[in-house]
Amino acid sequence: MLLELSEVEAREVKQALDTALRALLEEMAQAAPGVHRDVLRERYERLDPLSRRLDMSLEGEQVYA
Repeated sequence: MLLELSEVEAREVKQALDTALRALLEEMAQAAPGVHRDVLRERYERLDPLSRRLDMSLEGEQVYA
């Protein structure tokens, strides 16, 4: 899937994603070991690379995943 965003849209998506990632880290820190924490970690591991790709794209690098 290819999604084109304006720079403003990309920055807003990046900001929302960073907020969600911080919330996931906080929730993981408070979650008891087990399935719930594993699900949170897996979600974080899917979203963090996306955040990094957005960073690279906003810095002017072409990013393909």
